[in-house]
Amino acid sequence: MESLRRLQAIEEIRLLKARYFRFMDTKQWDALTELFTPDLQVLTPDGRLYLQGGPEFAANLKHSLEHSVSVHQGFMGEIEIFGAENATGIWAMQDVIEWRDKHPVQGWKSIIGRGHYHETYRKYEGAWRIARMCLTRLRLDTA
Repeated sequence: MESLRRLQAIEEIRLLKARYFRFMDTKQWDALTELFTPDLQVLTPDGRLYLQGGPEFAANLKHSLEHSVSVHQGFMGEIEIFGAENATGIWAMQDVIEWRDKHPVQGWKSIIGRGHYHETYRKYEGAWRIARMCLTRLRLDTA
């Protein structure tokens, strides 16, 4: 891939990830769904399949975050392009979330988490989408 196209792909993926964080924090669930491939795979840190499908993952995030104030930040994206339609990325991250009552499954009132997103991207219908993701945490403080 020529340098200019490679840089354009990297910038498109950076925008994709920025939208992922913003759409979660501003509760734009329908728009969030559009950022994933339909066959998205969400993996646990030990590599097991946690959830499959872009719409299913967006619904899962809505269930977890709908009654919260959240701030997700991604830093220093390490993006590698593999041809015109495949890429990977690793993002350092921090999330600060406070629920109105408590997390609907875990029961936390609030968290501050730090770690890394490990992702695979694929072109789908002409746009870069998240095809696989795994969040590994270095630290999770709960209250």
